[in-house]
Amino acid sequence: MLRPGDAEILNFLEQIQLARNITAGLRCYRLRTMSLHFGRWLKLSPEQIRQLVFLSYCHGLGKISIPDSILLKPTALTEQEWTKIREYPEVSELICKQLPVLKEFAPLVRSHQERLNGTGYPDQLKGEEIPYIVQVFQLVNIADAIISKRLHRGRNDSPSDRPYWMQAIEELTKEMQAGARDSALCEKFFQFLELYYRGGQ
Repeated sequence: MLRPGDAEILNFLEQIQLARNITAGLRCYRLRTMSLHFGRWLKLSPEQIRQLVFLSYCHGLGKISIPDSILLKPTALTEQEWTKIREYPEVSELICKQLPVLKEFAPLVRSHQERLNGTGYPDQLKGEEIPYIVQVFQLVNIADAIISKRLHRGRNDSPSDRPYWMQAIEELTKEMQAGARDSALCEKFFQFLELYYRGGQ
């Protein structure tokens, strides 16, 4: 799966993000762990799983360009602040392009906030324009944000006694019904999440 030297690169990327924001650095590890399990559950190829791992560490590199006043803001973001947030996939792409070892992941990183119905950013890609491996990563990325209680700013969801993994399924179901996510892939992910959080084999 990983190639010689990959572990050192990933550790370097993790340390950069830990230095910027400890929460972001720890999130890389969580994303990597869930991505590995989901990728294996889907029986993805070793190369696809490697792409998932690097997406886990590279997708958020561009957030170093976002001021703490926006990135860590506890209240809803203004439209101007959201404009700044939406720039980070392009910055992540630019960072990856600077290093030969990360250059191959640059297009994947750029597209990780796109949606199948064209409502994502930065390029409003639609359908199969979004690489399959990116669609796989997106589900893990969204679920982790919800499960770790870090819902996107601006939402006013009421507290719930339901497990967070079930709330992740509900949120992704809404996006699936809106045409933003692939229904077949979502159904597989929902099965995986239940097994993952209930300790199934």
